[in-house]
Amino acid sequence: MFTLKHIALEVSGMVVGDDSIMISAVDDIEEASSGAITFAFLPKYKKVLTSSDASAFVVTNKEDLQGSPGIVVENPYLAMIKILELFSKKKIIEHKISANAEISKSAKIGKNVSISSFSVIKNNVVIEDDVTIGSGVKINEGAIIGKNSCIKDNVIIYEDVHIGKHALIHSGTIIGSDGFGFTTIGNEHHKIPHIKAVIIGDFIEMGASCTIDRGSVKNTVIGDNCKLDNQVHIAHNVQVAQGCLLAAGVFIGGSSTVEEYCMVAGKTDIGPHITIGKRSMFAARSCVLKSLSGGEMYAGNPARPIKEKQERDAVYTKLKIIEKKLKQADAKKTKNN
Repeated sequence: MFTLKHIALEVSGMVVGDDSIMISAVDDIEEASSGAITFAFLPKYKKVLTSSDASAFVVTNKEDLQGSPGIVVENPYLAMIKILELFSKKKIIEHKISANAEISKSAKIGKNVSISSFSVIKNNVVIEDDVTIGSGVKINEGAIIGKNSCIKDNVIIYEDVHIGKHALIHSGTIIGSDGFGFTTIGNEHHKIPHIKAVIIGDFIEMGASCTIDRGSVKNTVIGDNCKLDNQVHIAHNVQVAQGCLLAAGVFIGGSSTVEEYCMVAGKTDIGPHITIGKRSMFAARSCVLKSLSGGEMYAGNPARPIKEKQERDAVYTKLKIIEKKLKQADAKKTKNN
């Protein structure tokens, strides 16, 4: 429980109203009860502020409070992060290696490492300081896990995978499996060996059930500060540069390159052997079939600059209207005859 003044200091905000109000919870504005603080900086939430039972509100303008107590902040999303962290119920990590974990004698285990039951650490694995490994994790030969990383339950990390510092890998993710590489001669499919690795940078987050394939002729690489949602698939030889955001269900085909700070919305497909220019943004369900220069927003199948797509859609709509009118005119003419 914190006073409104304490919370405001945490978020570098300005208190409006009684700064001694005690706050015991953070809730959605439509579900909040007395004692809770909530967020009302989006237009749809401003409309319901006066009917909410919350004790205080986070806004970007004093006028939005409409006489209610709250905190005015400059960046509401950063404030949200700090407030949620303040009220989070973080468990104290016990630096303990379970007796039920299987750890090779040749593995190098750093200081303050936690390894839960039924995890398997194979030969020549390096686990650096302050790493937490959940239950049922398997880390194969020669893999490296950087400092302060957290590997959740049932993650599989294949041989020679290198994961950087401060990584968070959620349950069910598989890193380093073979890519889908075959050449067909006659009616026979010949598998292409995948002899390279996966290299993952620092401050990475991967959601649940992602799959990251190892390279065939060069390493699959994911740069620093990339964030992957659940069920993202990165194929062999792919290069994802730093700072990219990939939402749920994004698939990137083999040997493609995604340059710095791209944002890819859910269920977007990026074809193989394609280069996506830096700071590209893709609307949900886009299908990328050719290289794009970047620096703007794309949408559609095939993905085009959003302005071009909207113009094409407008032309298509007009043609449909004209077609409908012509059919109606023909029907009327036929009836009159």
